Amino acid sequence: MTSRRPTEDAFLGSLLGLAIGDALGMPVAQQPGDAAPQHPPLTGYLPRQFPDGVEIGAGEFTDESDIALCIVETMTVNGGAIDPDLLAPRLFHLAHGESRRWLRPATLAALERAEATDVVQAPLDEDGPATGDVAVRGAPVGLLHSVGAFDPAAFRRDVETVVRLTHGSPAAISAATAVGYAVRLAAIGSPPDEWARETAAFVTGAVADRLMKLDEMLGARRPLDDIVAAFGTGIDAVESVPAALAAAIVAERFEDAVFAAVNAGPAADALGAIAGAIAGARFGSAGIPQRLIDGLEGRIYVSLAAPWFWKTAQKRAGLLIDLKPVQQRPTMPPRF
Repeated sequence: MTSRRPTEDAFLGSLLGLAIGDALGMPVAQQPGDAAPQHPPLTGYLPRQFPDGVEIGAGEFTDESDIALCIVETMTVNGGAIDPDLLAPRLFHLAHGESRRWLRPATLAALERAEATDVVQAPLDEDGPATGDVAVRGAPVGLLHSVGAFDPAAFRRDVETVVRLTHGSPAAISAATAVGYAVRLAAIGSPPDEWARETAAFVTGAVADRLMKLDEMLGARRPLDDIVAAFGTGIDAVESVPAALAAAIVAERFEDAVFAAVNAGPAADALGAIAGAIAGARFGSAGIPQRLIDGLEGRIYVSLAAPWFWKTAQKRAGLLIDLKPVQQRPTMPPRF
């Protein structure tokens, strides 16, 4: 496996890509209990009108990006360490705000339970759900661990920590691990045709089996539509993770990945976020069309978070020694 040192542009590209894919998929993402809204194939950002009269503006992202930014913020202010006691209050804030609209019932119930009991790590639950929105949480962990020597055990612990804020399913942990590992491979310049095989070897369970099948289909040069149809694009992570990874692997440009993902199926926001995070790490922010950046509401939060997160990753890996007086990271205003 060939590799390179990741760049700040890859960090910014991955976080922008995650948010862009999420926002593109927002208008057509299936909500709990509802069918996915029907639209012509997406070619840009669209608004969304809900039955209660609330309209979400074009370019707004959802809980996938909000939670990922909470993880980035927590790691940045804590020297790269993930402390559930620092991260949980940020998620409680989301659960009380507009992001509540997007949270799936299992996530919302877990956050409410954690806030009421002060127990911020869910117990392991073999039968618990594993959905694409939770798998997205692996992306910022993958970026952090792309810098410096790779410690697989530490990487696995960090992924499990962010997942078990709400989900104790080994399947959910495995899915988030797969997303994080794929983002790491993209950030270090690993060849895309190795991503499915390498990630399958690193994870366990049904996701690993699906990724091995994906590698076989890619090796046989099956069209992306056939691959997506083989895996499905529903909310379950065993569908959304391989489908989104496939879109990122076969893409020749960033926009190819995110539009293929969001137009694929009902879990459009999770599919777009996963494909965008991986493709953004691969192509960097310089490879993202300016119109997709300009149309992204909340882009200021991403553009401010990424350089600080990059610097944190370098310091954590011992690659940056800052001899200047410590400057307090600027506090981000709430999005809602």
